[in-house]
Order: sequence, then C-alpha cells, then structure tokens
Amino acid sequence: MIAAIILGAGESTRMGTLKQLLPWGNRTVIEASVDAACRAPEVDRVVVVLGHEADRIKAVLEETHRPKLSITVNPDYKLGMFTSVKAGIRSLDEKVRAFFIAPADQPEVRSKDYSDILQVFQSREEHVDIVIPAYEGRGGHPTLFRASLSEEILDMPYDGNGLRDVIEKHRDRVIRVKMDYPGIVHDLDTKEDYRQALTRRNKA
Repeated sequence: MIAAIILGAGESTRMGTLKQLLPWGNRTVIEASVDAACRAPEVDRVVVVLGHEADRIKAVLEETHRPKLSITVNPDYKLGMFTSVKAGIRSLDEKVRAFFIAPADQPEVRSKDYSDILQVFQSREEHVDIVIPAYEGRGGHPTLFRASLSEEILDMPYDGNGLRDVIEKHRDRVIRVKMDYPGIVHDLDTKEDYRQALTRRNKA
C-alpha cells in the first residue's frame, strides 16, 4: 500500500488570505494538490492534514467524492509544519509500505510526478529509503519515504529541522531524481507566487 500525506494546516500568513481555497481553474489550490495524489493510480490512500480554518476547507473537499481521501485535523498546527507531518503519519494504515509527503500549496504537481517517483523507488527499493524529486538542483515535492522510517520520525523532537534531519541521517539511502518539470518546486507563499502560478497555468 502506498499513501500520500498532503499538508494543508497552515495559516497562510505570508499570503494574507487562505491560500488553500484560492481558485485554481474550476477547483481550489488544495483540491488540485489533493487530486494529483488521488488520481495517481499507484497511490492507494491520500491523507490531507488540516488545522487553520479546518471546517471551511473540509467542507470544500467534501463537495466532491474522493474515495481515496481521508481528512485528519491537527490541533497542534500552530507549533509548526512538523506537527502536521506527524499527525499524517499517525493516521496511516499499518500496511503502508511507503508514503509521499507534499504541501497543499503546490497545485502544479501532477499525478505523473507521483507515478514517476514511485517507479524510481520500486526499481531500487532494496537500496533506497527516501526519494526526492529535484529540478535544476533544487529539491521539490512530493518526497517519498519508506514506511519503516515512521517511528523514527514520530520520535523526533520539535526543536530540530524536522524531515531535513531524517534525510541527512539517511543520506546514503536517499535518491535525488532529476525531473524536467518545474512544477515540483513551485509553491505559493505570497500573492506574487500565486500570480506567477496563474500565468504559467494560463500559458500551459
């Protein structure tokens, strides 16, 4: 079983408005991010972690039937994104073999990206624990983690560097996959980020 955790609990402080619900075509930003994972045929379950304005975002997500999707609310979201990572991992089925982690503010990520990353993992599974997609040397999302790392991640303190510490510790079992698609590194932190993303989308 392969899972995907979509992190959508943030307060959108730099954006100045709730970026998860910004329009993205005929959907919202978070729906585009969630649907990329849901539509990847190899992904069996998608967990979206909510926090700030959880009821409002949940209502939007539930307007469309998504059989793979479940929603987890993180009451500790104000303590940082790593609390949402842990909340997502805690909600996974014990049968999960590996899981993706991706932020909800990357609507340009495609289902194909999930499939391509998983293919790399499966082809070298005996030798890899983490697969990171990269565009022009910059790490992006979704990042894939072997499920055997779950307990280690859950036991990590909140005053460290979160998943970066995990990646560094296991660097000899990390693969960085060169991708030719810049959407894996485009997130939406500011209004200018959103404007540029819409421009790219309209040109596509």
